Amino acid sequence: MTAAQIVEVAAVFVAASVLSAVAGFGFGLMSVPLMSLAVDVRQAVVLSTMVGLGVTTIQAVQWRRHADRGVLRRTVLAAYLGMPFGYWLFVHVEARWLKLALGVAVLAAVVLLVRRIDLRDAGPGLDYAAGLVSGVLNTSLSTNGPPLAFALQAKGMEPNAFRGTISAIFLSCNVASFALFASRGYVTRSALVTVLVALPAVVVGLLLGGRLRPHVDAKRFRALVLALLTVAGIMAIATA
Repeated sequence: MTAAQIVEVAAVFVAASVLSAVAGFGFGLMSVPLMSLAVDVRQAVVLSTMVGLGVTTIQAVQWRRHADRGVLRRTVLAAYLGMPFGYWLFVHVEARWLKLALGVAVLAAVVLLVRRIDLRDAGPGLDYAAGLVSGVLNTSLSTNGPPLAFALQAKGMEPNAFRGTISAIFLSCNVASFALFASRGYVTRSALVTVLVALPAVVVGLLLGGRLRPHVDAKRFRALVLALLTVAGIMAIATA
């Protein structure tokens, strides 16, 4: 990667880290579409996974007491089942078709959330379904947040529980996806250098997001989630 590309990637990581610190998700959702404007989409997916592993580790530890353990177990189990299929898509399907499908699905989820669909009585099936789709998206586009955000919001989960649960899910999934990419030779020396150079940008973003988070109440949190999903959906379609 060139110096200019590394600078662009670092700037993306700042923005993605701020959003992730405030909302509890959105790192891959924001970073992959933006990075794909500067680097190859598959390279963007791997970089997002590598840096996201560090971000989600910090957030999972920070919010661990608020996580819903039952939702966490069911969702991670289903996500692991979906990851091999997501990796197959990552290798064999053109990224633009994946991004187009993702964008359409995300915007459809936004419409359902705006209509305040209530799935609190959906049972464990919702966790398994969201986890499965999340696993596929995790290893194909490193943007596994939308189905999880939709499911947790539809369950009426309050902000701290939302952040704690989704961060723990992300951490569990990022460990597996990183191991998969590393075993297949996608974690290159160039990728490692880029991640190391960009780490200070991630720290800055997390610190800024931490300062903003106390000012986001439940109503603003819901609006932020909806706005983030909408932007991500439009970006995915536009960059496809």
